[in-house]
Amino acid sequence: MDTPTTDDFTGPGNNENGWRGNEGAERAETSKEALGKLKTSAAETASHLKNAAASVSNDAKDYAGSVAADAAGAFKEAVESNKTAGADAIANIAHSVKDAADGIEKQAPQVASMVRNAAEGVERISTDIRDRNVGELLDSVTKFAQRQPAAFFGVGILAGVVLTRIMRSADRS
Repeated sequence: MDTPTTDDFTGPGNNENGWRGNEGAERAETSKEALGKLKTSAAETASHLKNAAASVSNDAKDYAGSVAADAAGAFKEAVESNKTAGADAIANIAHSVKDAADGIEKQAPQVASMVRNAAEGVERISTDIRDRNVGELLDSVTKFAQRQPAAFFGVGILAGVVLTRIMRSADRS
């Protein structure tokens, strides 16, 4: 038996697919149509997937944004409600410092005067805290930190020490 050659398939009367006459042309055309439909279907599927992914992404962003807004609102409410208590605590510290200044007035009048002035400054801060909203307070703190970074750092350490002592004394009682 002889081995077929390319001429047996593409010889006279045969097309490039090895089929004779119209049958080969019809099959080639059907294959091209099927390939075209497959490409169109794949493009539509990719488009639908892209749209679905964009929709899910937008929904996730919206949900995350609403959760963040809710959390920020709850935090702001908590800070606002505790702001007055904090201002009262600061005012109490200022009164205690003034009492201490009165106690050392006879021994060191200049020191007592400096301590009293510092206490008055603390009282002004207390009043300022009561009179402003949280956003204004944060703006003031930010501006102060930018103008006086060393003082801001020092006040932060001092506030941490005072708060730690207050917390410890509250735990004991």
